[in-house]
This record gives sequence, C-alpha cells and structure tokens, in this order.
Amino acid sequence: MERGLKAGLLLTVAAGVAAFVGFVVLFTYAVSEVIANPGTSLVDGYWIGRLPWTAIGVDLVVIGSTLATLFGTASSWLAGGLVRRLISLVPLAVAAAWWGFAAIESSIQGAPCDACGQPPFDPFSVAYSVPVQAILLLVLPAAVSAAIALSARRPKALSASPRTAAG
Repeated sequence: MERGLKAGLLLTVAAGVAAFVGFVVLFTYAVSEVIANPGTSLVDGYWIGRLPWTAIGVDLVVIGSTLATLFGTASSWLAGGLVRRLISLVPLAVAAAWWGFAAIESSIQGAPCDACGQPPFDPFSVAYSVPVQAILLLVLPAAVSAAIALSARRPKALSASPRTAAG
C-alpha cells in the first residue's frame, strides 16, 4: 500500500505540473500575441487562439487537471482516514460535473442543420470556449484534490537495520 500511495502522489504531482505547463503555454502565447499586435489585451491574445500552441495548452490543462483530480482522490483513499476519504470525493464530484457539462455543451449545435450529423464530443473545445467554467469546475478541484492527497501523513520509512551507538 505504501508503494501505491507513493505512486499516486507522484502521478498527482506530475499531472499538476502538466496542467501548470498548459497554463504557461497559454499565457506565453497570449503575451506573444500582445507583443505582435500592440493595443490588444491578454484576453484578446487568448481568444486569437492560433494553432498549435493554444490547443496544446488547453489539452495540457484539461488532461493534467483531470488526472490530478483522479490520482489525488485515489491517493487520499490510499492514505486512509474516513474524513479525508469523504472530503476527497467533493473535488471528484465537481470535476465529474464539468465533464458532464462538457458532454452536454459539445453536443449543442449552433443552427439547425438537417444534413449535419451530431457533433462529436470535444471537451477541449468546451474548455477553450468557456475557460472560466473549466477553471472553476476542473482546475480548482484538481488543486484541492492534490492538496488533500499531499497533506496526508506518511509513515516514516523504517531502516533495514537499527543503528547502534558505538561506545
């Protein structure tokens, strides 16, 4: 179980780093748009959204946040404690709600089209189109889930042989 907890915590941190790198990519690209187009704001730079960097940043944020939530919750369950386990379900439920909203929002068509098929499920487009919702319902729960998991007390590793005092 100790190995599982260590692996879960490591994967939680790695997923959180991936989400952070996604934010860095999005911010850096928005800044580059502001530099290239004087008079635009960072928000305008985000909405310009040129490929491939915006897609890479959004994908890293969505995948990293989702995995951080999943691994953070799993690590909290491995760490034990009834309260920790119950509290860890809250960010998981909020992130699951975001995925449900993303499924609904990505299936909505803009205008009636009898010849068009159902649009495919695309959570990355939803995250790009409604970034505030993605931050509140996916990124923040990932941070909370990681914090809950990383705050668990871990027993100190016992050494293979006890130390004796030389006398």
